[in-house]
Amino acid sequence: MRRITRRLLRGLTLVGGLAVLAEPVFAQQTGAGPDSVAHRIQQLVLRGDASAARRLVDSVLVHVGSTDPGYGEALYWRAVLTTSPDSARRDLLRLVVDYPYSRWMEDALIRLANAELVSGNRASARRHLERMVRDHMVTDGGARAARQLAELMIADGSVIAACNVVDSARSRVSPSNVELANQLTYTGRTCEQVRAAAEPVTTDARQPERRASGSSPQPPLSKAEKTTDRRRVEWSVQVAAYGVRGDASRLAARLSARGYETRITVAKPYRVRIGRFTNRAEAADVVAKLKAEKTAAIIVEAERK
Repeated sequence: MRRITRRLLRGLTLVGGLAVLAEPVFAQQTGAGPDSVAHRIQQLVLRGDASAARRLVDSVLVHVGSTDPGYGEALYWRAVLTTSPDSARRDLLRLVVDYPYSRWMEDALIRLANAELVSGNRASARRHLERMVRDHMVTDGGARAARQLAELMIADGSVIAACNVVDSARSRVSPSNVELANQLTYTGRTCEQVRAAAEPVTTDARQPERRASGSSPQPPLSKAEKTTDRRRVEWSVQVAAYGVRGDASRLAARLSARGYETRITVAKPYRVRIGRFTNRAEAADVVAKLKAEKTAAIIVEAERK
């Protein structure tokens, strides 16, 4: 019971001032006095009587119409207090769909994302976090969601998109929230490696030959020679770069299972690349295909064999 009480208290206090802010709505609808329903719920939880708190919330839901914003408030409390993950998920889904302006929207989206992760539904978890980042990035809660979203993206191989999310969150996090800023920096540790890996690789074919002093001009290349020279430059599609080879190997294995000709570069950072194309347009087609599969990628000049 003590463990349940701690969990409920974390839910009750996750958003600052939750109980106090909820009091006027419930008081108006139920006729409660200064000792508001929200305050009574908190007191019941403090005493370890979660069952009584749930009964009180159920009573409020009976007396408050679903068109009233107070109904959304009650849905949130019921989701926090329930012992059933499925019931909590249903109430939170209804809250975010039917009451988009609820003051508990941020917490509801985070809870939904975590519930989907527990059930193994990473795609749904990403959708909830993406909505949180899109609609609530100006808050520290939005920045925390951005960090969680970026970690999911990195794990799924969408490193470039994750870096964009981290950069946006860093610019918005409160200066006083040093811990969150440090967490974002830690999550984005892969980004510099990716940006470095995205820089074109210098090849002999791209460097103009220096003429020796006093040498005579070289005759123009024939059409066949020009074609051969152009083919020295090959293009690849780069999906990610990692500081740890094991991470690169896992992504390469997933891409290979999807039918891509994948390789990992030798030097650190370990770049996960697809194919060698003599025509840049061919590489662009692969990038477009990956994008349709929700995987970010870029075109780079292939390393020399």
